[in-house]
Amino acid sequence: MKNVWKQLAIAGAFASTAFASTVNVDVTEEHQVIRGFGGMVHNQWQGGGGLSEADAKLAFGTGDGQIGLNTLRIPVYANSSDFNKEVQAAKYAKAVAGNDFILYATPWTSPYAGANQHMSSSNYQKYVEHLNSFNDYMKNQGVPLYAISISNEPDWCGEWACWSADEIYNFTKGYADQMRKNGAKVISTESFRYDKNLYNKVLNDASALKNWDILGAHFYASEASTGDNFFQYSLADQKNVERWMTEHYTESQGSGNYWRTVMRTGDQANQNKLDTVRAMDVAYEMFRGLAIGNFNQYTWWYIRRCYGLIMEKDFGNKLSIPSNEIGKVSKRGYIMSQYARFIRPGAIRVGATAKPEANLFASAYKSSEGDSVIVVLVNRDYKNAKTVTINVQGADVQTFHVYTTSEAKNAQDDGEIEVKNGSVTITMDPGNTSNKDCIVTLVGIGTPADPVPREPFTGKAIDLPGKIEAENFDIPGTGKENKSYNENDAENHGDSDLREGTGVDLYKKATGVIVGYNQAGEWLEYMVNVKEAGDYTFFAAVASANATSGFQMSLDGKALTDTISVPKNDGEENYDDYNKVQRNVTLTAGEHILRFTVTGDWMDVDYFTFVKGKDATDPEPIGGDTTTTIAKTLFKMPDVSMEYRIFDMGGSYLGTVRAAGMQELRAGAADLAKRGGMFVAKSAAGALRIRVTK
Repeated sequence: MKNVWKQLAIAGAFASTAFASTVNVDVTEEHQVIRGFGGMVHNQWQGGGGLSEADAKLAFGTGDGQIGLNTLRIPVYANSSDFNKEVQAAKYAKAVAGNDFILYATPWTSPYAGANQHMSSSNYQKYVEHLNSFNDYMKNQGVPLYAISISNEPDWCGEWACWSADEIYNFTKGYADQMRKNGAKVISTESFRYDKNLYNKVLNDASALKNWDILGAHFYASEASTGDNFFQYSLADQKNVERWMTEHYTESQGSGNYWRTVMRTGDQANQNKLDTVRAMDVAYEMFRGLAIGNFNQYTWWYIRRCYGLIMEKDFGNKLSIPSNEIGKVSKRGYIMSQYARFIRPGAIRVGATAKPEANLFASAYKSSEGDSVIVVLVNRDYKNAKTVTINVQGADVQTFHVYTTSEAKNAQDDGEIEVKNGSVTITMDPGNTSNKDCIVTLVGIGTPADPVPREPFTGKAIDLPGKIEAENFDIPGTGKENKSYNENDAENHGDSDLREGTGVDLYKKATGVIVGYNQAGEWLEYMVNVKEAGDYTFFAAVASANATSGFQMSLDGKALTDTISVPKNDGEENYDDYNKVQRNVTLTAGEHILRFTVTGDWMDVDYFTFVKGKDATDPEPIGGDTTTTIAKTLFKMPDVSMEYRIFDMGGSYLGTVRAAGMQELRAGAADLAKRGGMFVAKSAAGALRIRVTK
């Protein structure tokens, strides 16, 4: 074994006193199984140069300088005389990948539908037979198919066959089960732009869905600036559908060895424009596919291409590819290897802080045997190196082996680092380069631990009917079922340390501690005990200055309410004026897990209340006596000049203002207040609440 950190000679690069982001890894929190990583060979389009024996060793080997793929995608040709075109490439790949090898196939056209044509339903049975004949052929050649797709890109069909959503549904329900010949799995039609409308109808019909084994999708129509919602698919999550990303490239006009350069890009997938080409876009997309989209498999487009994983000359003669680069692994290939070499088929994605800080992304995995923990860190900030503290729960990891790809490094073995008390701090070292962006993979051997159960924050399940303070979410344990909250980043943006270490954003307000800075996808869970089954009225005290804020409540994973919109307050930053929203709900008796899920960004939540009966009276209405101990009686402001004492909503005296009219009163109060919000103005005539904007 190598000395730890090469006799600690370079330990200073990995242990830092600078600010460190925190990534909490929970090995017992299990998500999707990873099937592997792959690429495409299409010899008819690649002129027969898709994959040589030497290429297969580079692409499918798992050693130093190799990529670690296990999956090969090939076409199903319309003419059976072309069935043999990828047989040799498949044999080369299988010989290197061994038992991990996965071969799957996709049809572009068929004898029954060519470019820009829709297949007649009268030919569906013949089409199945055509696909099965290819299946038989590959089996007889000694490279059987693991899976076969219904069709490539039904929504980009000017060059191949088209399918509407209804046609996909009808074929799937009536014929797709026949495609499982020789044990092959059925992949859906593979949408060009991951268009959920092409999948929804099948997913919502159990009798049709049973004929799909895998949902295939492409990530075209997305780029690094595309929002996370492109990768998310809640319906597929609910149906527990396996998902494969079966084709994409981040861009095709630049060299696969470009690290970061400005050039004109644009092709069938992306608009022609002057843009920054970044090799690290590959790492970012793979992170989002796996950790945000819950995909089980990721397949690049051509393995060998000037913009691919193994370098080739530019067929369009737009680029000058140096001869000494051709036939070697590209930067994009090395970035992909940071996942593929170490996250092997059967590995399971586990819990990890996904976005510990801006431009830093993390995901974690454990081997199928549970004895290996892999953490992948992606730094997209080319100006700043990142220092990261990794805390591992659920496994006893003693050391991590570190591998780095950057502008200066190609999956470089950076040695081992010791883990102490389940924690290690590293600085992601890109080497001697001005660009600090890089991808780091840490591979550790660990002994699995038993999950730790969650606990109610208040010591026991919260009784309903009753009130739930939003900040009293359960104390998390370990394991997916014992996770009690989800945060988009590890930083508490608030000013309260009540739940220190969780990263949940807690603020001190006049009514006490509230949960703020809420973003879509975040959630909180509470163990509740429903005393009596029946109808209830649900109330929530919420505030937002954003017109699109919203949330949903669920019970034991099932929707309890619809998506509830939060009223928008006046004032650009007014998060102090709380509103009540309500819904009628039905609860069953006993203990349950109640979840609050944010569906629209930027809202604050103070508490929830459940009252017995439909359309029940709110026991704590906004503006009532319970909202402030200062204003017992509110009055209409007179137009004469009066003296007002100004208090914040916590009762603290701020000063005195003389005013005649609301405009003058607000201006005076603004001079006293440190920030905008709700205040109480008290005079000899009584008290009133005023909103101050600063």
